[in-house]
Amino acid sequence: MKHKILAGAAAAALALTLTACGGSSSDSSSGGTIASSFIFGGPAEFKTRTDGIPGLAEHYGVSFGKYTVTDTGGPVTVNALKQGQIDAADLFTTDPSIESNGFVILTDPKANFAAQNVLPIINKDKATDGVKTTLNAISAKLDTAGLGALMVKVVSEKQDPDAVAKAWLADQGLDATGSSASGVKLTVGSANFPENVLLAQIYAEALKAQGADIKLKLNIGSREKYVPALKDGSVDLMPEYNGSILQYLDAKATATEPQDVFDALQKALPSNLIVLDQAEAQDSDAIVVTKETAEKYGLKSIADLAKKK
Repeated sequence: MKHKILAGAAAAALALTLTACGGSSSDSSSGGTIASSFIFGGPAEFKTRTDGIPGLAEHYGVSFGKYTVTDTGGPVTVNALKQGQIDAADLFTTDPSIESNGFVILTDPKANFAAQNVLPIINKDKATDGVKTTLNAISAKLDTAGLGALMVKVVSEKQDPDAVAKAWLADQGLDATGSSASGVKLTVGSANFPENVLLAQIYAEALKAQGADIKLKLNIGSREKYVPALKDGSVDLMPEYNGSILQYLDAKATATEPQDVFDALQKALPSNLIVLDQAEAQDSDAIVVTKETAEKYGLKSIADLAKKK
């Protein structure tokens, strides 16, 4: 699991930090497991999330030599992997940078990463029938291949996310104007990675077309920042991923299949929040390495990282 990427100054500062850390550790250690000589890069929450570093250790016996906080599936992570500043990374399966850079996704045969279906999480008081109908119609049309194609436009072709959102809604016949959400005021937020920004724009534009009064708060950050905002009502609506938000809210959750995750999530939500229909579209976390690293160490599965060097 998918991505404001860090603002220019913040990204530059983080890039300098990565450079100061030195290059890849792949050739600097001997003995131990393959992972023990690797620098891993990912968002801060992945270090402690149930299906993050703890899950990799529990399910695969994988323990990395060092963890470097980069960004949430964004350019800092991608560039650090390309430049050898990290050896493995947490990226999202729909990220077009994986294909464009020839990165290798390591398979997850033990299903460490649960289902990650896209769905809206919304303040219960703002979920009128019209709002629900509008957002559920989006979920009914959004599939994984389609989401991946949209991300090519946003990330690879550098198109404006709002323009991409409007075009997709038009293509799906979801841009008709109406008044079903008239009178509803919603603050729509997003996490700080391009896909989440795009999804927030899709929600916002569809609701605007139905008469809702929309305010945007994009690129808020990770769940540590935006979940409290959802709880206190300063943000009303966010695009989410069912597996990740479930594990954030309930560290003991064990559900992995889409419907099981959805059912468990409804029970784990704070009392003022609900989730609406989930899309077929999934964007799961993935452990990714460069093609060169995969070939050097014979890496195909996450389990291979636990092999002796």
